[in-house]
Amino acid sequence: MADMAPKKLTFDPTINAGHILTFLAMVVGLMTSYSLLDKRIGVLEERSNTAIQQATERTTEQKDAIREIKSDIKDVQRSLNEISRAVLTNRRGN
Repeated sequence: MADMAPKKLTFDPTINAGHILTFLAMVVGLMTSYSLLDKRIGVLEERSNTAIQQATERTTEQKDAIREIKSDIKDVQRSLNEISRAVLTNRRGN
């Protein structure tokens, strides 16, 4: 077991085809992932803009609906006041 001495780490300064292929694969992988990420961000921005536009439209519709409800309430109040006056007039007249 004396022959099983740990080997020292050595550096080989030569560049071979495996090194070049590994480097090219990493560069292509990084470029592809960046491109896909950019596309995903574009899709998310588009969805966000659509959601903002829909929210704005809903807000406008809600404001219009509230105006209509307020107008209807005022009409009901006027009618109720007219009925109250008519009832009071009839009671006083009798």
